[in-house]
Formats: sequence, C-alpha cells, structure tokens
Amino acid sequence: MKTTRAIKIIGAICFALIAIAAFTAWNSPAKGYESSIYTATPIIFWMALIFSLACGVSIVAHQIYTKQYQKNNLWVIGLTLVFVVYIAMLSLWIVRGYALWCAVDPLTHLGKIQNLISSGHIEKSNFYPIAHVYSVEISLICNIPTIISHKYVPLIFGILSAPFMYLFAKSILPEKGQVILATVASMALLQGWYLNLTSNHLSNLAFPLALFLLVKSFSPGTAPWKILFIIMVFLFAPFHPVPTLMLLSILLTIWLFPKLFAAPRENILSGNTITISRFNFAISALLFVWAITWVSSFYVWDATIRNIHTLITEGGETHLMRLVTNIQYAEVYGYNVTEYFFKLYTGIVIYIILALIAFPILRKRVRFQSNLTNLGSLYGPLAICALFIMVLYFLNIGFGPLRLLIYIVILCTPFVGFMLYEMLKHAWSGSGFLSKLTAALVLIILIGATMNGIMKLYPSPYIYEANWQITQTEILGMDWFLHNKDTSKELTSWSIPPGRFAAFLLTPQERSGRQDLRRLKGGLCVPDELRLPYHFGYENYSSLGEYYSKDLYLVLNRKDKVMYTEIFPRMAKFRFLPQDFHRLEEDPSVCKLYSNGGFESWYIHGGK
Repeated sequence: MKTTRAIKIIGAICFALIAIAAFTAWNSPAKGYESSIYTATPIIFWMALIFSLACGVSIVAHQIYTKQYQKNNLWVIGLTLVFVVYIAMLSLWIVRGYALWCAVDPLTHLGKIQNLISSGHIEKSNFYPIAHVYSVEISLICNIPTIISHKYVPLIFGILSAPFMYLFAKSILPEKGQVILATVASMALLQGWYLNLTSNHLSNLAFPLALFLLVKSFSPGTAPWKILFIIMVFLFAPFHPVPTLMLLSILLTIWLFPKLFAAPRENILSGNTITISRFNFAISALLFVWAITWVSSFYVWDATIRNIHTLITEGGETHLMRLVTNIQYAEVYGYNVTEYFFKLYTGIVIYIILALIAFPILRKRVRFQSNLTNLGSLYGPLAICALFIMVLYFLNIGFGPLRLLIYIVILCTPFVGFMLYEMLKHAWSGSGFLSKLTAALVLIILIGATMNGIMKLYPSPYIYEANWQITQTEILGMDWFLHNKDTSKELTSWSIPPGRFAAFLLTPQERSGRQDLRRLKGGLCVPDELRLPYHFGYENYSSLGEYYSKDLYLVLNRKDKVMYTEIFPRMAKFRFLPQDFHRLEEDPSVCKLYSNGGFESWYIHGGK
C-alpha cells in the first residue's frame, strides 16, 4: 500500500511539474533567432522534464522488477510520464512560438502543399504526394492555414509513432514486460526524424505501423490484416522511396533467422510455412513492381541511374570520400570528431549492442521457445539494412547512408525491450550487490539513451549545428525581397536558401520565367561563383563590390551574424567576425535596402 501510494503521489507531482514547465516555456516565447533552444528555454522546464523522465522510467522499471505490472496498472503512470515528456520535447519549438522550422526541404514541401490547395491537382514532378495530400486534408477539414499544418502534422505523426511502436513490439515480443520496456525505449528520441514536414520524415514515423501490419499479416487466418498490409504497400511507394526500399528488404529477409536457427518443425512467424512463403513472395513482387513503376515515372529514377552509371564508368566522389574529407576538415579546425560521434550516436550504439547481445540468447532459446521466433526474424532485416548502409558509402546517390539509420533504431528497439526485461528478471531472481547493479543499469540505459536523444533532438552548438528556427522577421523580409527585387539581377546569401523561400512565398505563376531563380544552384541555393567570400572579402579587397564583377543583391539574417560567435566560435577568424558586419555597414559599394531587425537586404555595386 505504501508503495502504491508513493507511486501515485510521485506521478501527481510529476504531472504538475510538467504542466508548470509547459506554461513556463509558453510564457517565454522566442523574441528572435536563438542559437540554441536549450539555453533559451527556462531552466525550470528542463529540471521538471528530466525529473519527470527519471521518475517515469523508475516507476516502470520498479513495477517490472517486482512483477507488480502483472497485478496492477501502476506502470501506466510511469509510461504516461515518459510519453508526456516525449510530447513536450517534440512540441517545444511550437510552444515557444517559432514561426516555422527548417529552411530547406520543409519550405519546399510547404510550397507544394499551398500549390495543391490553389491548383487542385498534384504537380507532375511530385513523386511523393501522400504527405502533401494529407496536410491539405488537415488544412481544409480543420479550416486552418497551411503554416499551422506545417507545425502540427509532424507533431501528430511523432506522437502516433510511439503507439505504433507499441503495436509493433506487442506483435513481436511474447512478454508484457518486454513490450512495456520496448515502448519506453522507443520514446528515447534517438531516431532523429521527428520535427520536419517532409515525406521522408512522416513515412519514417509511420514505418512501425507498416511493420506491425506485416507481422500480423503473417498470422494464419488473418485475411483482414493481409488486406490492410496490402493497402499500406500501395501507400508507401508514393509516400517516399526510401522506406519503400526498406519495407521490401524486410519482406525479403524476414525469413532468414527462422530458416537458419529455428527448430525444423517451427514455422516462420508462428504461421504456416507454405502459406507465408506464397504470401511473402506475392506481396514482395507486388511491392517491387509497384515501387519501380511509380518511381521510374519521375526524374529521380533517371537521375539515380545516371549517377550510378557515371560513378561506375568514370569514377567520382562517393559518400565515403565526402565523409573522410569532412572528418579531416573538422580536425584541421580543432573539432573532436570522436566527441561529436558520441554526442550523436551513444544511444544508438547502446541499442545496437543490446541487439547483438540478444542474438546468442535467442539463437539458443528459439528451438525451445517458438514464441521468440518473431523477434529473431528481425535479424535478417537488420543485417540487410547494415549492408545497405555500407554499400551506400561507396555510391553517390541522392540520399546519404545514415538516412537508413532510423530503420536500425526501429528494428533494434524490440531487442532492447527483450534485453532490459532479461536484466530485470535476472536482478529479481538474484540477490546482493550485483542484482542491484543490474537493475540500476536498466535505469541508466533508458534514462541515458533518452537524455542523449533529448540533447540532439534540436540542432544546437552542443552538436555543432545551427538552430533550424525560421523567424517571422525572416519570412516577412524574404517576402518583401522576392516581391520587390529586380528579377534580372542575381542574388547571394550565406545561410538563406532563396529557392526554398521562393517555393514557399511565391505562386508557380510568380516563379515562372524569373531569371534570378533559374540561375540558382539546383533552383534552390546560391551558385558557387556567387557565394559570399569569407569576411566579405575585406582581407583582399577594400570593398565587397570589388569582389563581384556585376551588380547583385545580398540577403542576410540574424543567424548569419551569430553563427560564428555563438555556434562555431572556433571558426570565426576563418569565416566572419563581428567587425566584418560593422564594416559592411560602412562599405560604400553596398546599399541597405531593407531591415527589420532579423533580416537585411543589400544591393552590391559590382566593380571587378
């Protein structure tokens, strides 16, 4: 009774603290660009969330350690605390009043959503329209602006991702305690695909649902699940090609572990082998044909094939070469690459290690415990995913190898639940210091992994990355600039991608025929020959205009001014110093056209 009362009191206190933390964050909105949302958010928010997280994880671990989770539902209090902390982190940038998020792909997608609403049809070049159609439906049904859907659609998918992982874990793991721990582990924010409104982000967050339907469709006599999975197969190809590739790979490799290690009489995924083999082959063929048919209808297919052909026949830079170059580049300027790796990937490495440790355990038990076959079947997909990552490092296609890392995390999460449950079971059956240490290690793993995920969820100086915040002043400034500039003149910038803002702020009719937008690199960024020189060229020229041979525009934002003082201070003497911006104000070759405190537009009189 005392323990029950204590858990309820702790839960009530934690929920109250989270409410206070949320109100505090909402009551301290961002007043401009912030180099780090972590330092700009009141410390009481972080204290309340970390305390509530620790209490939530401890309640769950305690209930499983004492086996009380089989008798009552007090573990729900702990799981709910972790879930609320998870939601609070995902929604923090919205609560703190950020205008928009991430001035790259999300702005282009937001433009596509607005075009879909205004035109009533999908663009011919749009090869992943599902996310746009869904966002348009949300905007129209709820009668809200598309900017609101830009904020809340990723949040909705992020919130749903946790119950999707619960369903997937429940379909794979035989014990209730394992499912609970796997669900907690799934909310550690390690995936890195949560905040952006992009097709790849949303499809990744929905991926656990596809895995759940896949596993359920392999059970005998479950025609409704098979139909639902077939619908999901048709949905994923126009959602995004990367998760489609991974879903196909999982279909083709999920039988490997049962085939190699399960008892001869055991059937794949606890179903009928012949039936599953036929269904597996049929659905794999369907997904392959549908995915190839869909993707090959667009430019991305031709571009990818040409890229691979050029790399094989003529050679060229690969992702591995680029990685080595970046590592060398960072080390030259004094950055510790090892430290950076651990900041980003400590939690993921822990999950992978736990999955590898589980392999010999499952290999030994699966012959006698058929209900572990489902879990062991994930090793085939894990292996092929790891192989894909290695192969991609030797190619140069449109997406990087680490884009597949999220699938490693998703597939490892059930193994984490399995191993943590085994550790708590061992601690409960034993006695003495070692048992207590094992139980404490479970807490350290879950809390430590979640803290690792929290610290890297938002780009900040901690992970050597600029905050992806887009301010209202930046939106207003770019809107004025794009509608009032001379379209025959080119432009330059440092961190602002003009093509992305043009896709968001201009209609297709307004973008059509504009020379300044056509000259952008890939239609998005400033061409290399027009990039701003370091220190605005003042090391070699008396004015910025001397660096350029023709007149052009310059746009700057607040991020440009603080990037090398607050985010990359070691790089300031090599890139931009505060006095460089002061000197720009006095440069006779440039004229300031517009300024609103967070955005500036200049006209450069070229004189080269």
